[in-house]
Amino acid sequence: MGFTSYEDLKHIPGEKGLPIIGNFHKFVADASSFYEGMRAKYGDVFFTYSMMFGANVVICGPAANKFLLVDQAKFTTNKEAWEVALSDLFPNGLMLMDGEKHKYHRNIMLDAFKKNPMQGYLEKMPVLIEQLLQEIEGKEKILAFPYFKNVTLKIAGHVFFGLELKEDLTEVNRAVTDIVNASAALPINMPFTNYRKGINGRKFLIKYFRSIIGDRRANPGTDLFSMLCLAKSEEGNQFTDQEIIDHLIFILMASHDTTAITLTLMSYFLAKYPEWQETIRTEIETVNLQNPIQVKDLRQLEKLGYVMKETLRLHPPLITVTRKVEQEVEVDGYKIPKNTAVNLVMQLTHNDDRNFTHPDKFDPERFNKERREELKCPFAYAPFGAGPHHCIGYGFAEMMVKMVMKEFLTKYQISVPADYECPIRDVPLKQPKDNLPLFLERRRAS
Repeated sequence: MGFTSYEDLKHIPGEKGLPIIGNFHKFVADASSFYEGMRAKYGDVFFTYSMMFGANVVICGPAANKFLLVDQAKFTTNKEAWEVALSDLFPNGLMLMDGEKHKYHRNIMLDAFKKNPMQGYLEKMPVLIEQLLQEIEGKEKILAFPYFKNVTLKIAGHVFFGLELKEDLTEVNRAVTDIVNASAALPINMPFTNYRKGINGRKFLIKYFRSIIGDRRANPGTDLFSMLCLAKSEEGNQFTDQEIIDHLIFILMASHDTTAITLTLMSYFLAKYPEWQETIRTEIETVNLQNPIQVKDLRQLEKLGYVMKETLRLHPPLITVTRKVEQEVEVDGYKIPKNTAVNLVMQLTHNDDRNFTHPDKFDPERFNKERREELKCPFAYAPFGAGPHHCIGYGFAEMMVKMVMKEFLTKYQISVPADYECPIRDVPLKQPKDNLPLFLERRRAS
């Protein structure tokens, strides 16, 4: 059906930008500054234009989050909003599904995140993390982002896909990285472009998973890969090999890159504010964690949870959440026509002093039981979305982050130079431009 045009949105304040490319160059160069500048100039509702996404509207604030993701969920489409950028990279991924199809596929995947499977994943983690920490034993400095990408890939690969830790996943990692980078590139499928690299990365992963899918169907385990192979509809239909592969590629990206980003930026803030390292270590030493550790035990690591939440508040991995509205809606007095792409920029809401006290300040205690700033304005804090498309893997990501960081901080004191400020790229996903050089000092066993 297509999207609305610039002419349809002229009644909404905003900027069309340069001929042809619009504001795409500003979005790619520094999306945070671009959106912050637009809101400062035009308010909580404005339009922008880019050569990839066409004319679109940005709406800001907790009420806008609830309105688009929950109240209007039945009258929006996720698929049409994202397929311009992602249809060649993640066809038939959950992000490109709507309605009953999305509900059916999501419900099958939710089985992998229920209590018993989650406890099984957790019990596998300590040994995996210990082996992965041995890879940096004796090092005084690491590049945090590549290291944590390797950690999260191998953990997710083992618990979700049944891959052995010793397996060389270098090519898998490169393929996922190329696909993610392609999602913010112009969709020009020509040699040497980032988009072509992403297409080739997807072809590699299709071949990789297809080579092992037959064995997994014949010899299923307890991992998500096996569950997808065995899943049946009420009519007795099974997923085809291609449907399984499409889901695996999307899950691999979602469980790997976003979690690595969170671990990396948590490490940055902990290195900048070393008093929080000591706070977390004291908490780890004083809480009563069972052996084997239980999922509910991780709730006792409250301070660690505060740091994770504050990191996600300041830097949600995905800077925008997009929907296409299927009926005319009104926001703050502006009528937004049917078929308009509408963006929520979570970081604008997270960094708004109407929602959070001193929002530019790193202050994990804002999430403690006395303050609970994220609850003062419902939907003010939504790093992983809300409504029907809320990230189903958030609980697993939180569990992995806490387990990895618990062991990492127990073994190492981490630091960065006093004057260091991490340069962060916003798109396609948040990540440090310099991979975050991090200094390590081995702690004595207590």
